[in-house]
Formats: sequence, C-alpha cells, structure tokens
Amino acid sequence: DKMSDYLSTYQLIAGNNNVMFLSKDNVAINMFAGEHMTIVGTSIGFDKSVFARTKTITDMFDKKLSMSYNDNYGYLMSDLSRVGSGLKLECGINLHAIVALGKINQVKQNVRNLGFSLSNIADDNYLISTICNLGRKESEIVLDFEGIVEKLQDLEVESAKILAVENRDEIMDRASRSVAILKSAYLMNYNELSSLLSNIRLGCNLGYVDVKKELLDELQKLIKNKNTEYVSRSELISLADTVKKILKGA
Repeated sequence: DKMSDYLSTYQLIAGNNNVMFLSKDNVAINMFAGEHMTIVGTSIGFDKSVFARTKTITDMFDKKLSMSYNDNYGYLMSDLSRVGSGLKLECGINLHAIVALGKINQVKQNVRNLGFSLSNIADDNYLISTICNLGRKESEIVLDFEGIVEKLQDLEVESAKILAVENRDEIMDRASRSVAILKSAYLMNYNELSSLLSNIRLGCNLGYVDVKKELLDELQKLIKNKNTEYVSRSELISLADTVKKILKGA
C-alpha cells in the first residue's frame, strides 16, 4: 500500500498497471498500460533535469528493443498526441491571480494557440501539457515547454500585482493567516490545504510572505490523487501533522 501511494502521489502511475519497474530519481517504467511501454519521470516543482534522467533510460531501451518506428512519422503510438518523439510533458501550476481577474479562459485559448493545453485540476490549480509534437525534435519540445511555463508564471505574478492595487491589505492578511494556520492547525482537510496554499503562493508572488517554493511544492504534493470528499478524523489529524513537519523542515 505504501509503494502504491508513493507511485500515485508522484504521478508515476495512472489507473491499472500490469508491470511496474521503479528506478532511482523518480523514473518509472510501466509495461502494457495503454502503450507497450511508458517511461514516466516526475519531480516536485518544475525541473527540466527530469527529462534528462528519463531520456537516459529511453535511449537504453531504444538500443536493445525493436520499436514501432516510421521514417516519416517517428515512433508510432496509440496516443496520437505522442506520435513522433513519443514525448509528452506536463507541469502543474497555480493560477490564483489569473482566475481571480477572470482572465483564465482567455489565457487557456492563448495557450492553445501556442500549441499547448491548459486544463483545470482543482480549484486554482492547472495542468499545462504538450498537445502534438509531430515533426519536432525532443530538445525543441523541452525548450518550448520550459518557455510556456515561465510565461505563465510571469503572467501570474503580473496578475497578482494588478490584484494588489486595490486589495493589498486583504491579500497580505489572507496569506499571513494561511501560513499561521498551516503551522498550527490540529485538523486539516485537503480542500482547506489547497485553498491555503493558493493564498500563500499569491502572497509569495507579491513578497508579502516568505515561504520557500520547495516547501509549497512539497505541500502541494500531499493533495495529488486524494479523495477530498470522504476523510476520517484520523486522516484530518495526520494531514495537519504532516503539514507542520514539512514546514519545520522535518
């Protein structure tokens, strides 16, 4: 159960899996789940070095196995979005300020026009993904993806500044209170944690509170793939305790 929770939390698996091999550095090799083989690399926060670790394993298999490959189209996949290099990149990002300004639909369309997908995960959290990489080199895909993630983050910061023009005190208060709650709560559910993290990220983008991004990403990880509707009292206590330990650097 612990291993299953680990794989699910780090998004190394999705749905039913027949055979799974786990390497170091959070790279998983999933056999016969959708594709004959899927190699997944993941990290907390955006880390493009994950691609390099995954590519090393991919190249090793490419030398030893006969892959379905076409000179015109590249690797042939059942998922058409991966035809070509076989590569798909995704990154979670919080867009609290953009949502608050009512600009999220416009941003989603702009992102789509640039060749990416922006979909809602929960609350103000979104997933930016590549759509189709046919005819493009892996290095180009990674570079462009890194660029779109940076643009979204810059837009979120600028949106936060616009919000702060008329709501500075309220934003600072919510961010400060959210930090205090995370450090002291005895009971906490996943929905509350998600909301508090959105407040803190907004405050951090404006320089109102100082919480390391790595800690926020670690806390965000706790929410992934969780059933937020049915949580026992022991789970509420455990989540609050885990949050406090993370913030203390334990």
